[in-house]
Amino acid sequence: MLRVLIVEDSEDDALLLLRELKRGGYEPHHERVDTPEAMEEALSTRGPWDVVISDYYMPKFRAPDALALLRKRGSDAPFVIVSGKVGEELAVEAMRAGAYDYIMKDNMTRLCATIKRGLEEVEVRRERERAEEKYRGIFENSTEGIFQTTPNGGIVTANPALARIFGYSSPERLMATISDVANQLYEDPEDWARFERLIRQQGVISNFETRIRRGDGGIIWISANAWVLRDCDGRAVAYEGMVEDITERKDAEEKLRRSLERLVALHEAGHILGSTLEPEEIGTRLLEIMRRISGLTTAVISLRQENGWLDVWRSIGLGNLGPKTRYAPEVRVSLEAAIEKGTPQVFTPNLSGTVGLCLPLRAREHSFGVLEVYGPEALAEKDTVAILENLANQAASALENARLYGELAERERRLQELVGKILVAQEEERRRVAYEVHDGLAQVAAAAHQHLQAFAQYHPPASREGREDLDRVSKLVRRTVGEARRIIADLRPTALDDLGLEAAIRLQLEALRAEGWQISYEGDLGDERLPVSVETALFRVAQEALNNVGKHAGTKRVDLSIERHPGGSREAIRLSVRDYGVGFSPDEPAKASGPGERVGLSGMRERVALLGGDFRVASRSGTGTLIIAEIPLWEPAEDGGVDER
Repeated sequence: MLRVLIVEDSEDDALLLLRELKRGGYEPHHERVDTPEAMEEALSTRGPWDVVISDYYMPKFRAPDALALLRKRGSDAPFVIVSGKVGEELAVEAMRAGAYDYIMKDNMTRLCATIKRGLEEVEVRRERERAEEKYRGIFENSTEGIFQTTPNGGIVTANPALARIFGYSSPERLMATISDVANQLYEDPEDWARFERLIRQQGVISNFETRIRRGDGGIIWISANAWVLRDCDGRAVAYEGMVEDITERKDAEEKLRRSLERLVALHEAGHILGSTLEPEEIGTRLLEIMRRISGLTTAVISLRQENGWLDVWRSIGLGNLGPKTRYAPEVRVSLEAAIEKGTPQVFTPNLSGTVGLCLPLRAREHSFGVLEVYGPEALAEKDTVAILENLANQAASALENARLYGELAERERRLQELVGKILVAQEEERRRVAYEVHDGLAQVAAAAHQHLQAFAQYHPPASREGREDLDRVSKLVRRTVGEARRIIADLRPTALDDLGLEAAIRLQLEALRAEGWQISYEGDLGDERLPVSVETALFRVAQEALNNVGKHAGTKRVDLSIERHPGGSREAIRLSVRDYGVGFSPDEPAKASGPGERVGLSGMRERVALLGGDFRVASRSGTGTLIIAEIPLWEPAEDGGVDER
């Protein structure tokens, strides 16, 4: 249905208009008025109207007046003049005033087509206005900045959001102030150059991030989506796009990055501080990690001495402080408070933009030192203090463990020295006893045997019983001489002192072969002499291993070898003793067959360990036992001897 307002003083002419509209397919709802008052009422109370058809001349009204009244009411409906001949000038004037068309009454055949075209144009115009209004709303109310710049970087279009982002009171103020984006907004003009290169190459840039200077001097991060406008020749004539303030996001990302770095540093610190027992490494790593996660400029670790004074133990960046900064009263008070109270103390040194922090180093409820750090004001933030305090606590525990380990190592060193002295004293005592037995008992027994033989030769007994008794006594004396010699060999074989390790072992093996042992031997030392301590240790290991075979292995088949062997950076001597007996499980406790059942293994291991060597036992029930002792050879001393230190 078409709503038509007819401004006409002739009812007949109005009917003609309606008939023509119906002929064109319209079903008009109409009203006829012929005065300004009637038209005013129709517009205000019974509108809106789709089209207005008006005569030019009426007794109380003219078409231009009706047109003015229509537009005054804000209607954009097509205004069509249908009238008689009024002259070309009046028709042109009406068209200029806003009439849509002028149709002669005696030729109304094009009335419907004119109205249809006018309605379509009105709809198009209204759609465009709605779109413009929508765009204007988006442009004005968008939270993202919208811009257009010249190819040289001058801002020619900006919305309120862009002005707010860039720190200006209005878009007009922004455009009036910024004539060169590259030099006035970008913190680094090279970013604008990079922006230009990318947009010229791609035509569109998405998520281009950079930092700019706001009108108030602040620095913010922005993300820009932009595209290039080109003329028909392909030349860039403008850049358009949208800008978003991403400073909060960047700050959050930076905080997250710092948090991750701190977590990684704490994990690293826990691993490092927990895996070393070297105090110097603990101090150095602690200061390095703290500087990395907090941005501190100076850090000092001071340890309390027996006299109560704090002495600097480790430090970084001391040159960044003034010569008297650390001795200022506020610093000394904070140091003492941190130690006495056991809590972190924040202070302000006499340095611009710098804060200080004292962290106690505590172990077993006792402060043995303090960590003193200086850096930017962010150093005093709660989370930073907590992280540094955590690191200080880890370091304090690590330092205490290192101290305890040092004491334990010192005790072990002293114990090793004591065991070494005991073994040396034992060998010396064995040597002394061997020589005393050799010079005393063995000589007396040998002399007694000789006298008995002489007595038997010159004064033979007359009876058979006498001869048997003398022979029995002679055998006992001869056995005593042999036993004395065996004891001397066990205590300290003279071959070891006179001929060396391999000769002493060969003699030991020959004696066992004489008792029925099956022994294979390999050796490449020959007549070479080794350090006395090495020869003694390896001989005692071989001796004890063979004794164990005779006592426990249930076999007399043994393979023994002694040879030079590459032992890391220094050559070593390796002794290997293998038997083919019953074997045992080295990890199981010894059976209750005697209080010294496993003492032999411990003694062998101790002898080898005292010389920095390696002692290994491999055995399994039913497969025999393998003993390996490997002792490194030390570098020759400057005097040509062997350095046994």
